[in-house]
Amino acid sequence: MSYFPTNTKTLAATRLLILAASTLLLSAVAAHAAGGGSLYLSEEVTDYRDYGKNLNGHNSTITEKLEDRIFPENVERKKKLAERDPLDPAEIELPARKHIFGREKFLRPGPVGDGFTLKTGATWSPSFTAYGTFRTALQAYNSTIDNHELANRLDIFGNLALSGTERVLIGFRPFDDEGDFTGFRLPGSTRRSRVVDGRNITPHILFFEGDLGEIFPNWDLDDSRSLDYQFSLGRQPLRFQDGIMVNDIVDGIGFTRHNMLTFGASAHKMTAFWGFNEVHRGNNQRDTHAHMFLLSNWFDYSKYTIELETAYVASNRFGGDGAYAGIGLLSSHGYWNSTFRANFSLAIDEETPAVSDGMIFTHELSRTMRHSDDIFYVNTYLGVDNYTSAARGPATGGPLGRLGFLNRAVGLGTYGAPLGNQTGDIFGFAFGYQHFIDPQAYKSILVELGGRDSYGGNTAPGMLGIGLRYQQALTRQVLLVVDGAATVDEDGEVSHGGRAELQVKF
Repeated sequence: MSYFPTNTKTLAATRLLILAASTLLLSAVAAHAAGGGSLYLSEEVTDYRDYGKNLNGHNSTITEKLEDRIFPENVERKKKLAERDPLDPAEIELPARKHIFGREKFLRPGPVGDGFTLKTGATWSPSFTAYGTFRTALQAYNSTIDNHELANRLDIFGNLALSGTERVLIGFRPFDDEGDFTGFRLPGSTRRSRVVDGRNITPHILFFEGDLGEIFPNWDLDDSRSLDYQFSLGRQPLRFQDGIMVNDIVDGIGFTRHNMLTFGASAHKMTAFWGFNEVHRGNNQRDTHAHMFLLSNWFDYSKYTIELETAYVASNRFGGDGAYAGIGLLSSHGYWNSTFRANFSLAIDEETPAVSDGMIFTHELSRTMRHSDDIFYVNTYLGVDNYTSAARGPATGGPLGRLGFLNRAVGLGTYGAPLGNQTGDIFGFAFGYQHFIDPQAYKSILVELGGRDSYGGNTAPGMLGIGLRYQQALTRQVLLVVDGAATVDEDGEVSHGGRAELQVKF
């Protein structure tokens, strides 16, 4: 069964007409929204005494829980802090919290500690915080390859804060390694049922970041030499073009300069980065010989933000060199938010799975609905040739992962995107609506309709799909997520799947 004309020329013309009509429709909607010019602000008045009432109700980290077990008086202090009236001047001052991991009182009640002063003039007050997220999911998808599995992922971090601008962050993912997630392949999978061993003790993230002007304040005591350059060194996550161009964790060094006034912008941010290890190419495979050079520029104007980003990946072993460029335009039109991006890739040597010539154009349009927290969005994309990213981690899927629920990679196990997220000669769309049943309990339902089709030399069949997500916080630290999706292609082939995931934040 086919819901497209079968004649090749008619088919191509029909698809291009559909694309043109979709583009015109979105432009008309955006223009209408811009002309409306209303934010529909609420007339509800909030009493000033309610502000900050739940400020101290945050989830305790691992280190805080350990300190509370060692010092029971910390628990009593929390109770008194929650019960006292912060606006009562007669309220007695509470005793200081006892700690063993150091304390950072910035943005918390009470005086900030004296810390110690370096010879550079910087004052550091070290504190250590451990926290993380455990994810476990039972998931199955029936398609050309059936995947039924129980997969697990643990992200655990240690943050050593030295000051408000300097820190060392270390992170581990002990249950997954290069796309293999510890768990079980269950009966019904195309692959034979077996235990999946993804244990890994290598640090997943380890970097130091800081501000040169804050580390060496003695160099510029009157703050007149503009030494406020931020830098980071080590294994760190990178996202360029919101993950379309780069979505990877790379060993490297980067420098950033904020608040420059160039080209008439109210603020200009520039980042230069050199990645010298752990670069994963456009096919999600690690290239141990690759070096990646990135340059990012953000320009803020009164009505929009422009991001211009370029990258070059040099490799003499795995897929060859590649050049990349991307431009993004972020703007608001009344109560609508619009993000347009155009990304380009060029294989300097021959085209390979790691790098190919291509372009991808994406547009995201969204708004918060009137008198509610609900969100409606329309995403569209057009691919030309075979665009590849400069760097993509093994669990991040393809460049189109952020264009909708049906395109995303879940980052856990082998559960794939129902509509796929790779590029080529394709175009597609996603219409979504997220209804918040109880925003305070993170209880919401998301429904999305999406589709994609091919043109030119791409022979992949067109597909339509529907996806549904329900999520709810079971406790302050446990979140339940249930997903379901189904697709049908123009040949009548149906694929479907579902997953249930628990997230535990600690």
